[in-house]
Amino acid sequence: GDYSLAIQDALQHSGIGTPTLVIDEARLNANIDALMGALPDGMNYRIVAKSLPSLDLISHISERTGSKRLMTFNLSMLESLSAAMPDADQMLGTPLPVAAARAYFQNSAFSSRARANVQWLIDSPGRLKDYAALADANGEPMRINIELDVGLHRGGVTPEDGLADMLTMIKESSNLTFSGLMGYEPHVGGVPVSGGRRARAFEKALTIYRASLAQVKDILGEDALDGATLNAAGSSTFKLYKNTEVANEVAVGTALVKPD
Repeated sequence: GDYSLAIQDALQHSGIGTPTLVIDEARLNANIDALMGALPDGMNYRIVAKSLPSLDLISHISERTGSKRLMTFNLSMLESLSAAMPDADQMLGTPLPVAAARAYFQNSAFSSRARANVQWLIDSPGRLKDYAALADANGEPMRINIELDVGLHRGGVTPEDGLADMLTMIKESSNLTFSGLMGYEPHVGGVPVSGGRRARAFEKALTIYRASLAQVKDILGEDALDGATLNAAGSSTFKLYKNTEVANEVAVGTALVKPD
């Protein structure tokens, strides 16, 4: 259409002859504003860097939303954003091998502030044990966010399987601190709405999350959740959260650069 032709002409006039991603700033801003307007009171927003792979783009979204929360997914992304945005709170969206975490701490390019701002996502007691050994070897604290399996079965633990062991390990460690939980439920968005099936799938995920919160309080104490990052959702499910009773932040990336 005319819109696409106008972009094509602009690229030609700019002398750009290679495959190029073009993002319409006005439409991007409209999407950002729609997202922020859809969040319930008190719900924080975490920028998914994987879906928005440009420092300039992430910086723009951060400024417009007022969010300094980032979700990163590999070592190079973590390092790039630690250098560019050391004040940002970076949470891993997938657990990294302990070798990647070790390499991060061996890189002297990052300030102690940037390193302290990382939340390491951990999905099993075995991986947590490896991270505890790394933190002890470095003599440097590591913030641990625990991945829950709220029904996706991609990975993570549940209150019945693994969560208590991990919380106890954190409690007994001198260098690990509990920073929160992450329960990712994109499977809910794929469940048909008819017959209340999606609502039931969502409630099942919330039930697992609630039980996990109770176990955190039981093992780490009533104040363990004060200031904790309770992450959930993605572009397909963030609108399901109508309050902060369970999660206090949602992670969204793709929705900002796609049509409604």
